[in-house]
Amino acid sequence: MTESTPLSREEMLREIAAVTARLNEIQLSRKLSDRELVNEYPDLGSTKTWRQRLVAGNLDGLNLERTFTRLRRVSVLLTGEQPDEVFFRDLPFTREMASRVEMLEGQTNDRRIFVCLAPNGVGKSATCRWLVGQSRARRVAVRMLPTWRNRLLHIYTGICTALGQSIQTTNVAAAEQHAISLLRGQPHTLFCDQAHEGGLALMHILRALVDETPSRFVYLAYFTAFRSVQTGSTDALIEAKAFLGRCLKPVFDLYSDGTHVADVALYLRRAAELTAAAAEGVAGKITPILQATANLRLLDDAIASARAADDSDDARPDRIVAEVYRLSGLSLDQKQAA
Repeated sequence: MTESTPLSREEMLREIAAVTARLNEIQLSRKLSDRELVNEYPDLGSTKTWRQRLVAGNLDGLNLERTFTRLRRVSVLLTGEQPDEVFFRDLPFTREMASRVEMLEGQTNDRRIFVCLAPNGVGKSATCRWLVGQSRARRVAVRMLPTWRNRLLHIYTGICTALGQSIQTTNVAAAEQHAISLLRGQPHTLFCDQAHEGGLALMHILRALVDETPSRFVYLAYFTAFRSVQTGSTDALIEAKAFLGRCLKPVFDLYSDGTHVADVALYLRRAAELTAAAAEGVAGKITPILQATANLRLLDDAIASARAADDSDDARPDRIVAEVYRLSGLSLDQKQAA
């Protein structure tokens, strides 16, 4: 979760009351039942919490900070924006990635590209956004889009935009020189999310930018997509070898098979508030399923589903396991038969 100045208890209570009043108006105007409202806004927790706690203004015994965080996410939804993601900076993956970015920013040689290879749902993008947020003066991020693959102009234009300079040109050389000027004049750490979408051209561009500027670069991609770019042709193998020569060693691919048990256990302790023993037990059962599907994204959905299924603010360990299997398309019976 992103860091901010802590609010006082009174400030949190006022915001909770305001969001509750807004939701109450929505429920009345749309004639929603309590169950329908909670289904639409799962962060409310349960119908009991909504009716007997929030609407009644009886918050005694509730975890105020947790309730406030959930209601703030609902508030963002009500404004038509995207809610803040659930993010824990003490996950082992995040700590390791942050450590390696710090190492990268201390580099003074030409090995100034950090490669992180991991599948969707492990935490690459969330960690990227958090790291950029910690130092916006010297860190920026650009997300590669599928339409940018091997298109030099699109990639250079995207980099310039991330650096705060929108450019209008159809000349690749002009766009390249503009990006070089920006990265040379004020060195940055440039995070390239979904980097595999840039294709071989992005590898070539980053290698050139290392040679032409003092800036540093983070290449975030899926392992399989990276390998596809790397082995696409003989020229690709040559370019990829030159690219890796500019990279910090070793490549961070410890999570190439998906999230780890330690990450899942800590996530369960933070998001589902399980005890350490319960979290470790559940993590051991579900981590292989998470690795084969959507990693922590699936776990987050399973925790929300577990709370909704029990109509409770608390998610029981056995219910979380059951929801992971259900959402993954498996059943506990299938697992036991296997």
